[in-house]
Amino acid sequence: MKEEFGAILRMRATEIGADNGPGAEQVLAYLARHPDFFLRHDAILAELELPHRSGAAVSLVERQVALLRERNIESRERLNRLLETARENDELFTKTRRLILALLEAESLERLAQVLVLGLRREFDVEHARLLLIEDAASHWQHGGERIAREAAEAALNGVMRQDKPVSGPLRPQAREALFGAHGDNVLSSVVVTVAHAHPIAIIALGSCDARRFHGEMGTMFMELIGDVLQRLLPRFTGPQ
Repeated sequence: MKEEFGAILRMRATEIGADNGPGAEQVLAYLARHPDFFLRHDAILAELELPHRSGAAVSLVERQVALLRERNIESRERLNRLLETARENDELFTKTRRLILALLEAESLERLAQVLVLGLRREFDVEHARLLLIEDAASHWQHGGERIAREAAEAALNGVMRQDKPVSGPLRPQAREALFGAHGDNVLSSVVVTVAHAHPIAIIALGSCDARRFHGEMGTMFMELIGDVLQRLLPRFTGPQ
């Protein structure tokens, strides 16, 4: 029965070729209009063959199954990546929340600076973390915290302080020295957060000895959130001691 059916198909194909019958585009158009064609004529599936990458022949159904399997694997891989990203973001959110709550409880500028630096090192596992309060003629910071002159910060960081978002990646030697002092030579990648963009009042700097740790493609939403919180907390610690 199968041999007879195959012979009929081959004979029909010869007749089509001889009569200038429907071409490939017409066949494809017909199948597109009738996607259930092979369901209504499943016997032909046994006769259809497609070349495989290995050179062997497989049936259309086998090829379809293989394609569906490949797409299923790709979908699962994408889902796994999304789940992993979600887990990482959830963990970062928990750490950021814990740090922000601790900052809100700080009763002095010195304590706030200590909580921030220690929290960033512990929660985000970075070698170097600093909070630099910007000083100029109009600043009246209370006691505590490290300082940097506004002119020195602007000269060392060039346009970094004017960015609306945290800046990630390698820094110029002058910027590394201004932000990390004696440890600047060891910092190969960093995140710089300007607190209050219109008129900066402080700089948060994270530094790593790993050149790949911080880069321009990474997300900085949680560091931006910490900067926004400090923008509201730091003015509490200005004026008379």
